[in-house]
Amino acid sequence: MPSKSTRQRILPPEQAIHALHPQVPKNEVIHALRERVKELTALHSTVCILQNYDLSTVEILDRVVKLIPPAWQYPENTAGRILVGKHESRTKGFRRTPWLQACDFQVSPELAGRIEVYYLRKSPPEAEGPFLAEERNLINSLADMLRVYFERKLASKALLDAHKDLEKRVKQRTAELQKLNTALKAEVRERELRQKEILSYQEKLRGLSAELILTEERERREIATDLHDVIGQTLAMAKMKTGALRGFCSAPEAAGGLKDLSSFIDEAILATRSLTFQLASPILYELGLESALERLAEDMRKRHGLRVDFSGDGRNKPLPTETSVMIFKAVRELLMNAVKHAKASSVKVRVRRAAGKIAVTVRDNGRGFAAGAASGYGTDRRGFGLFSIREKVSHLGGAFRLSTRPGAGTLAVITAPLGKGKNHGKENPHLRRP
Repeated sequence: MPSKSTRQRILPPEQAIHALHPQVPKNEVIHALRERVKELTALHSTVCILQNYDLSTVEILDRVVKLIPPAWQYPENTAGRILVGKHESRTKGFRRTPWLQACDFQVSPELAGRIEVYYLRKSPPEAEGPFLAEERNLINSLADMLRVYFERKLASKALLDAHKDLEKRVKQRTAELQKLNTALKAEVRERELRQKEILSYQEKLRGLSAELILTEERERREIATDLHDVIGQTLAMAKMKTGALRGFCSAPEAAGGLKDLSSFIDEAILATRSLTFQLASPILYELGLESALERLAEDMRKRHGLRVDFSGDGRNKPLPTETSVMIFKAVRELLMNAVKHAKASSVKVRVRRAAGKIAVTVRDNGRGFAAGAASGYGTDRRGFGLFSIREKVSHLGGAFRLSTRPGAGTLAVITAPLGKGKNHGKENPHLRRP
């Protein structure tokens, strides 16, 4: 720790300045320091005022303008006013005189301000008329502080206005979206109702279609039964009588006539049997679907010359009557398409059981057709037939898949669930083919 002789003595500011500038009178030094303190006090007080964001523009200007007289060299001889836009604040007893010190400032292109300081009486000349150079710095600083304050205030107002406008737009848009959402929900509910109605109508149509198929099949079966039991047996009796009469006819002409009559009766019997099979295959009800499809394959070979290679796995396939009838009619429709439209020369028909379902595939070597018709919604007879197959299979819980393209033949796959029905074809070796 330094001794008393070496310890520096701390002097008051006025004495320190006088010590540095001994040529300046002490009273002038004190006067200069007091002026600077007044200026700093005005700047500090202005900063405190501008930090109060609860004050209005008029309140800000009223408080700042009161700081002007005490900060200038001759307070009792000083008046001032501040103008910002349409706002104006004055000191008490303000009037305009020739002794003016002013500073303009620009807040925005639309908003300007001005600070004016007047000496009410003539004063000794200084650096700027009767005003000190430090007072010029002071008025410039005050103007710059007010400019920054009002720039920030305008920016805050612009930001607040933008925020309010954005909130307003968001509310409007939200209201519009809510209306649209309400309307959309109503439309969705309406469409769902319509969709349910359509699905209900479709289900009813499928049910009616299935019932129509069964009714038609019953009628066809009754007709076929009548053909077989009545006409077929009548023809058989006629043939027997004709054969018996031939033994009593000695005339060659009568014997020849009876022989021709017997041939006609044979043809009628064959035609009756064929017609009976076409109307309703008795094999379908007596031996099951695989046996009926095998007989259908043989009939297509005889009647249309179409080579049909049939193969079944011979496993139990309990099927409801309507499923058996539907698959049988679908395969017959596909075979007729292969003959009439695809101009096919051979067809492979496969029947398999897998995963609780029956799968029937029909593949021909015909000319195929475009994908549009393959969808089953074509406008020709074939397209309607495929559409009918698809709908009937779907109603029974199955599926119908068609794969074809021009020049590449056609593959049709029908799958349907097994159910309660007669067990036909239980391990029948004669139905198995490589």
